[in-house]
Amino acid sequence: MMKAKIKNTLRPIYYKMSPKSRDRVKKAYQFARGIKLDDPSAESESKIQPVVRGDISCLHQMKRSKDGHDLLIFPVIDWEFRVQRPQHLARELGALGSRVIYFTTTFHVSTHPGFSIVRSPCENVVICKLHINDNNVNIYKDKLSDKQIAFLTQGVCLARQAFGFGYTSSIINLPFWRKVAESCSSNHIIYDCMDHHAGFENNDPDMLREEETLLKSSDLVVTTAQRLSETISEHRENVIIRNGCEVEFFSRKTSLHFIEKKRPVVGYYGAIAEWFDLDLLIEAANAYPNYDFVMIGAETCDVSLAKKVENIHFLGEIPYEQLTSYLQDFDVCLIPFKLIELTLCTNPVKVYEYLAAGKPVVCTAMPEVKAINDVVHVADSSMEFIELINVAMDESKNDKLCDARKAWAKNHDWRSRAQQLLNEIIKLDIKKPKVSIIVLTFNNLHLTKECLFSIERNTEYDNYEVIIVDNLSTDNTRAYLQQHYEGKKGYKVILNDDNVGFAAGNNVGLEYATGQILVVLNNDTYVSPFWLGALVKAFKRYPDMGLLGPVTNNIGNESKIKISYQSWSEMQVKSLRYITSHANEIYPMACLAFFCAAMRREVYEKVGGLSLDYGLGFFEDDDYCKRVDQAGWGMAAVEDSFVHHHLSASFNKLKNNQKELLMQKNQAVFESKWGKWKPHSYRPGVY
Repeated sequence: MMKAKIKNTLRPIYYKMSPKSRDRVKKAYQFARGIKLDDPSAESESKIQPVVRGDISCLHQMKRSKDGHDLLIFPVIDWEFRVQRPQHLARELGALGSRVIYFTTTFHVSTHPGFSIVRSPCENVVICKLHINDNNVNIYKDKLSDKQIAFLTQGVCLARQAFGFGYTSSIINLPFWRKVAESCSSNHIIYDCMDHHAGFENNDPDMLREEETLLKSSDLVVTTAQRLSETISEHRENVIIRNGCEVEFFSRKTSLHFIEKKRPVVGYYGAIAEWFDLDLLIEAANAYPNYDFVMIGAETCDVSLAKKVENIHFLGEIPYEQLTSYLQDFDVCLIPFKLIELTLCTNPVKVYEYLAAGKPVVCTAMPEVKAINDVVHVADSSMEFIELINVAMDESKNDKLCDARKAWAKNHDWRSRAQQLLNEIIKLDIKKPKVSIIVLTFNNLHLTKECLFSIERNTEYDNYEVIIVDNLSTDNTRAYLQQHYEGKKGYKVILNDDNVGFAAGNNVGLEYATGQILVVLNNDTYVSPFWLGALVKAFKRYPDMGLLGPVTNNIGNESKIKISYQSWSEMQVKSLRYITSHANEIYPMACLAFFCAAMRREVYEKVGGLSLDYGLGFFEDDDYCKRVDQAGWGMAAVEDSFVHHHLSASFNKLKNNQKELLMQKNQAVFESKWGKWKPHSYRPGVY
């Protein structure tokens, strides 16, 4: 108990320090306690491996139902803090069959990206602490550096992979998390705007600017109150999902009684902060000296005058599970808030909880409680507030009114609020553009197997189809495709009667494609995690781009990056480090190589298919890029999408100098149409 009191006293002082000062204090504390520190200089970047710590048994405990979703909660409070909306929604979303990762508000400082599994507090919910590579960070005060954002994003991506998550929805409670969530691909961004942030006395101007940006960039904004919704509507549309309560928990009676009740009790629980009207409380307590006024909750404002009033009792913070034992001894419940912009935009959780217990409630005239004045008493003045306490006390023994309040509360439980949120996520899912992936094959069955396996394994983006076109392979490719992919959901196999070449073969697939985004993917590729979602995100983020491709290990132009690895596992580690360090970046290019190229459907419909002037292949991608540029669209490599490329697996099998002759012939064809061909080059620093 003493340790907790000391921590509570020192914590505000600690977080007022600069990040560097906090880091020095923390390291001194860790040294004094004998806690081993990570040494950033001990390991080179190439040797730094991702780390998963904690209870790894949790990795396999979460089960998603058929209609469930994979959810990431970037909270404003920790799970162990006073139970509020974030924990309630997480619990109910898990109970409804979704899988939920609830991140902590503090971080583990380490040179190794990753996360620590804290525990699983309830069904389908796991608490994780992200690793950070720099000074410890206060999410309420600090702004993340680009390096920290990349490191945290890497940890989030690793958590998604470790838990087997697919397309995710990130529920953000605090604008601090914006850039981390925006750095993730195959991910809806949902801002659950619970409060009017500008109304808090201690809110940082940078945080308010972050919120403005988050409001614009989110896929969905949720608000909790009508007035808050109207305020946010000045920036963008939003959906109201009000607070609720754990009805069954608050409606039950317990045998435990923590209040030594000798006379009527007027009670309150919750934060006692700058919005709490202490003057009104003192006035009410003086008006009813024969009532005890019991105040439960952390005190973050000056309550010294109220403590001098004999019948006002401050009990401090109590565990959530003990609340009902106190609440059952309240005769009347209060919500004595000042009428300021913060509270005018508030939908108080406690009003639902009070009513679930059947208690008469007296509130100041906030719009959200005025809207339910048939079940609560709402005062427009301090005098009326004091008078209504007496009215409510007279009702406290009325069983009929008690039952009516409980019945009302049953329609406002957290389960129904969680279902509302899931319904909104379903609407977002419907809007996801469909992607058609065309894979052209010609022999090289072992490469085709790896390519198709990588698509299934590493594609978190879940609205896609795969069209496999075979150009009359002479190995076992056609039999393999028929056995494993014909009739498979989301796949179509087309077996050409001739080897019609690269351009014509891809055109066959493009003609069958039904997607809004069309991807041409060679069979000598191996896609890495998050590859497709990043391409889709880039089209949304850069509306002037018509043709996009990933970065790669092996190609003769600027799409090649400096990266090396010896296995697919090492590729995934290194490519993840690269893409999280370059999230949402593009590298504009004049010409993309079609080992993997994504185009908007409107580009395809305007420009048409690949030119057939180039026979078996070479220069058809240069030709297509010229036509895209001519149509007024931009082209770029997407820096947070990586695809491994073996390079010219089919053409390398041509005998003698056939490959060189074909290149020379097609260069001449290209130059007859477009003038002198400009050889491709690498980006600076890449060879």
